[in-house]
Amino acid sequence: MFDLEACIDEQLRGIDKPKPTLIFPEGEDHRVINGASKLLSCANVVLVGRREVIEKKIVDGTAHGVSLNRFLNRVSILNPKSPGLEKELLEEMARALYETSKGNRWEMTIHRARELMHDAVYLSILLVKFGYCDAVLGGLTHTSREFFLPCLRIFPKRGTVYEMALFALPDDHPEGVYQKNLMMMADVALSPEPSPEALADIAVGSCKTMRDLIPTNILPSVNGALLSYSTRGSGQGPSVMRVRNAEPLIKERLLKLRESDPFYDSVSIDVELQASVALSESAARTKLKDAHSQHPAAGRTNVLVVPSLDVGNVLYHIYSTRYPDARIVLFIGGIDSRALDFSRQSSSEQLVLGAKALILRWFKSPAYTRTPVDHFFPRYRVLALNPGSTSTKLAFYEGLDVVAGKEIPHETGEYEGCDSFIHQLDYRLEQINEFLQNEVGSDDFDAVVGRGGLILPVTGGTYAIDDMMLKHTAEGIGGVHPSNLGAWLAHKLASIKGKPAFVVDPPVVDELDETSRITGLEESEQEATWHALSQKSAAKLYAEKHGREYVDLNLIVAHLGGGVSVGAHIGGRCVKVKNALFDGPMSPNRAGTLPGMDLIDLCYSGISKVELKKKLTGQGGLKSYLGTDDLRQVEKRIERDDRKAVLVFEAMVEQITAEISSYVPKFKGRPIDQIIVTGGMALSAILREKIRSYLSVLKIGITFYPGEREMDGLRDGALRVLRGQERAKQYKPLREKL
Repeated sequence: MFDLEACIDEQLRGIDKPKPTLIFPEGEDHRVINGASKLLSCANVVLVGRREVIEKKIVDGTAHGVSLNRFLNRVSILNPKSPGLEKELLEEMARALYETSKGNRWEMTIHRARELMHDAVYLSILLVKFGYCDAVLGGLTHTSREFFLPCLRIFPKRGTVYEMALFALPDDHPEGVYQKNLMMMADVALSPEPSPEALADIAVGSCKTMRDLIPTNILPSVNGALLSYSTRGSGQGPSVMRVRNAEPLIKERLLKLRESDPFYDSVSIDVELQASVALSESAARTKLKDAHSQHPAAGRTNVLVVPSLDVGNVLYHIYSTRYPDARIVLFIGGIDSRALDFSRQSSSEQLVLGAKALILRWFKSPAYTRTPVDHFFPRYRVLALNPGSTSTKLAFYEGLDVVAGKEIPHETGEYEGCDSFIHQLDYRLEQINEFLQNEVGSDDFDAVVGRGGLILPVTGGTYAIDDMMLKHTAEGIGGVHPSNLGAWLAHKLASIKGKPAFVVDPPVVDELDETSRITGLEESEQEATWHALSQKSAAKLYAEKHGREYVDLNLIVAHLGGGVSVGAHIGGRCVKVKNALFDGPMSPNRAGTLPGMDLIDLCYSGISKVELKKKLTGQGGLKSYLGTDDLRQVEKRIERDDRKAVLVFEAMVEQITAEISSYVPKFKGRPIDQIIVTGGMALSAILREKIRSYLSVLKIGITFYPGEREMDGLRDGALRVLRGQERAKQYKPLREKL
């Protein structure tokens, strides 16, 4: 059977938009709690209910595969019956309900509206209507009258309101009727005898929904058929006339849909076809004869639009009863995806599938950017900064969104008179304040986070900046580097506002286990100098997108940038990694591991220690062989059949994949969940294709997060602390020297 949930999951992981906020009025139901635990990677979840009841059910095992701490740190629980809780919000919603009811048959007094604020359904619907949440999902313990009728009353309608059912049918369904055994039918629940205008809404809306959910590589075309007992004039009657009158409206609306986005060019809708003509190629050819080619859906229909609710409801129950193992997703059209009404027999798995499909519809909608009101999940404002030797990178975030970003270059001579990086502090602070004033338009933030410098070794995480860290970066206790300014800049800016300041996963993170430190020469110990921020950011991003905890995963993570580092991540620690400056594969400008005898000869060739370090870490790799460390230029030479460029690039890829493969034994036979590749070089399609091909023998999934992740990694580290998902660590060095 086609794996509908896997299809939706893959699409969700590829979309980079803020999570929508879903509210569940039946938050104490075990199916909701279990389902919510599986939605944390793609949605913000609000549960309406009593915290103590929800907590007990999590402890008792209702939320499978998620800890109590993770669950409570990632959901919001709202109990409208708690005295004084969210009092202002409840009063705001009561007045909104009172105003909304005016002039309707169900008009109510302000007193009644206040009473209904203790009704989880009404409160949830109002929170969606007024932008606090994006959609309400219910019906598991409430009847349609109790749940969906208030939705119809309160939500604004866009044309016809109707219900669609998407089926992924099991393999025992006859082959050849529906491609991939995927089919949709509408309307199955709401419109008794739809008018021509309503039929047009249902036909175009259901086909659009099918196209939004199923990619073209799986379902090349979406073919809708508006069914009738007549095929193109073969019969007469009132229902046939409604169907025929819908045809020009369908053509007009489908044309507008295609004009709005060429993505929908693969959607076709035929009108007035009998079911046999819609579903059987042979019946279509017999009935339509020469006109068969003019009807794309004839014999190839995968969206059945029925002329009446009787037909739709009967058809839905025939299929759902005959194929109980089918995966079914129900959608409501006409209310902008603001509600999902489950049956009281729905399972937790059906809830999850329906919610994910709804989220995908939100993501596919150009109207969706984020939840309008950030009441339940505040979008903290974070200033991230990354000082380098030639520039300062700045980004101002609101939640996950970039409000403004800038890289301020520093010309030679700008720091004349500054005898160390710390003495550049005031100058760079001035530039950052100009950025806040001119680019952001505000200096109101919740936290500042800077790139961690060369402090003493620590474990990974987000660290609160304290006096000891400032002292060590100023003294250059772990080395002199412009990143040492990161803690100082963040501290200075945050202290003025009384806000917290952090650094995240500094480059001195050392989590190596005992065997990874042994080199083969007792007086030589393997040290960890690596892209800790980039690797851990990519690993945690993968965990979040897959609804897992970083500490529960076994990962091999490779950062491919100007330098290359590969790490074995076990239990939330990078237990094996090398010195990315001198060891491992060659990179665009680093030599990597060299033959021992050649390295000894270089050391005694008259070159100074400083010059040799520069040669190995700035003039090696691609630059040594090809005169450039710009991978884009190398790829252009490869396109021109430059044999040397082809040879050197191939050697680099072989070294990188060999390094990744060499980390497999570190897991001692335990399954490896994923290989993750990030960094600037991962932007190269050629490189990604070769890595995937060369490592395919390992039978381990590979995920690419191309590009630099340092700024997002700084943001994410600060947000995890601000949201209460992690505690900021105190700077306690593992040892007194690097």
